[in-house]
Amino acid sequence: MRHGKSRIRAVLFLAAMSSAASACAQQPFDLARQDGEDVAIGIYRRLHSDVLGEDRLLLVCLPRDYGDSSLRYPVLFVLYGDQIRGYFAEAVHVVSRLAGEGSMPDCIIVGVANVDRYRDLLPVHRDGRPGSIDAFLRFFAEELVPFIEAGYRTKDYRILIGPQAGGAFGLYALAERPGLFDACLLENPFASLPNREPLMARAEKLLAAPPAGRVFVQIACVDRQGSNDLTEAAGLALRLRDRYAQAAPPGLELVVRHDADNEDFIPPLGVKEGLRALFAGYAFPEGRVVRGLADITGHYAALSERYGFAVDVPEMTLTLAGDALARRGDLDAAEAIFHHILEIYPNSLNGHWQLANLYRRRGDRERAVYRCRRCLEIMPNMPPARRMLEELGAR
Repeated sequence: MRHGKSRIRAVLFLAAMSSAASACAQQPFDLARQDGEDVAIGIYRRLHSDVLGEDRLLLVCLPRDYGDSSLRYPVLFVLYGDQIRGYFAEAVHVVSRLAGEGSMPDCIIVGVANVDRYRDLLPVHRDGRPGSIDAFLRFFAEELVPFIEAGYRTKDYRILIGPQAGGAFGLYALAERPGLFDACLLENPFASLPNREPLMARAEKLLAAPPAGRVFVQIACVDRQGSNDLTEAAGLALRLRDRYAQAAPPGLELVVRHDADNEDFIPPLGVKEGLRALFAGYAFPEGRVVRGLADITGHYAALSERYGFAVDVPEMTLTLAGDALARRGDLDAAEAIFHHILEIYPNSLNGHWQLANLYRRRGDRERAVYRCRRCLEIMPNMPPARRMLEELGAR
């Protein structure tokens, strides 16, 4: 499937228009917001935990097309979710970008706010007292996950982003609750001195009893965090990498990203790099010839087997493939793809606009007019649709 760069830019521009349309309901985006209105990337939810004996605050960001389809989505949990401008916003941004370009599935993103991070996320509190990590793990598995799955359309695929002490929690959870997470992007679990021994024991347990399915783990480690020397902690992460290479456990994929020169006070987690590695091969292969819809759906059926959940074909992948077929003159195959877009994404501006152009080429005025009007229902200020209606002699 080959496309000229100018044509790809045009279709991507249309996708951007579609994003704006879904974000502002039935109004033009520039008129939908009021002066002084808050900028929002999600909503707050409050969950009472009987296990912890307290309320927990959650932040939930839904995919932009969530309200316009019946699709289900993987769930990405972000620890330290109360750091909204940091970890939560970064996760929202990266997922939006990668999903928008078809490099990963869109996700429901759930930020989990801290109450006492060292109590909840570490086996041993920093002052030497036993931590409550087992209770927090019970909360996660028995209360939080069921709460999200009952309230939202989810797929059985969960990713954890564990910054700071969350790195320890992620490694601990992988060993003690197999199947809870399918992927973890973690900060170095061995940064806390009193937790190194119990966490290395969990790492060995994980290597000795690997998961039944595919589990992906990325650990980001640095030699320095600002002025703090973490060389020994980084050495333990690298030792785990070597043990993993030696054991070669089936089903477990471990990536250790080592940055010896970091000077940041908060070291980077590598969320984008981790998600790209987790979903390597997800995007439809560039250059593959597409003769019809089955060539595309076959690729994503194979991905469904790999990841263990039904992978939906990204809208942009379908749009580009259908556009290429239409440009080659294979209008029947293109039409099947555009209709498939609308089966999955009923309010897809791309799907309706591509059909409008296709029907116009065929001389089917009635259907072209209908699709233009559907475009204007979604985006009333769409000049190309208005121009086409004028050219077709329709108001």
